[in-house]
Amino acid sequence: MKTSYFKPRKSFSFSAHPYDLGTFMGLRYSYDDNHFLLKIYRIEEEEFPRYYNYHLNYALEGNLTGKEDFFRHVWQIVQNRIRHFEMQDPFSSNHAMHKLSIEKLQQFQEYLKRIDEWNARPSHIVIEEKENIIQKQKELIEEFQARLDELRVFEVSQKIRVEEGYVATFIDLFKQIEKLELPSGRKLILSDHQIVYPRMISKYFSDGGDDIPVETLRNYYVGKKDDVTSKGTEIKPEQKFFKIVPITPNKK
Repeated sequence: MKTSYFKPRKSFSFSAHPYDLGTFMGLRYSYDDNHFLLKIYRIEEEEFPRYYNYHLNYALEGNLTGKEDFFRHVWQIVQNRIRHFEMQDPFSSNHAMHKLSIEKLQQFQEYLKRIDEWNARPSHIVIEEKENIIQKQKELIEEFQARLDELRVFEVSQKIRVEEGYVATFIDLFKQIEKLELPSGRKLILSDHQIVYPRMISKYFSDGGDDIPVETLRNYYVGKKDDVTSKGTEIKPEQKFFKIVPITPNKK
């Protein structure tokens, strides 16, 4: 007689666990698959792990089987029942109930897919899933490659060279440009985030041929109190050699 992997309900027990299989009279031989599936129809999806592990632990503690064989056993029971329902007459009075049963069993199969660490399901299912994953990864790589190609437009082989030791002077000019206003009163340039300036300078300019770290540049773009940098690096008066002066257009 084949041993059942599922924990049966004790006959005439008034304190049976909700996941125990069978009726008040116990579990009828060879009907364990039916009772296992009946529980699935009645429990919520979030209970699937607890339900599955309850019977798995019973099988392991009783040395009835191993984890992989138990998984294969459950998968086959569920798959066989789905196939059974799919073969029923679609015009029968039980069709609606069959559809609901299939839906619930497929939900349980989705849970089983997530815990299949052995690729123990039928090979065609595993292969199809692997192919789908590979296809999605290819599409993602193509998307990243297209994005990378777009970004390469902004790459330069050689950065603009700022005279060594005069980065602060260069930044002072940028800060002056930030303050410039058009005749309309609107700012000539405007950014909601100061970090764009350090990133731009670091990407396209060098300090005498050496890269300028973004973090170094960020020290010039921190909080201010009035016109004085409250933290970070302040541009000293002796580093300011230029002054941008707006001109008044000639009126015709």
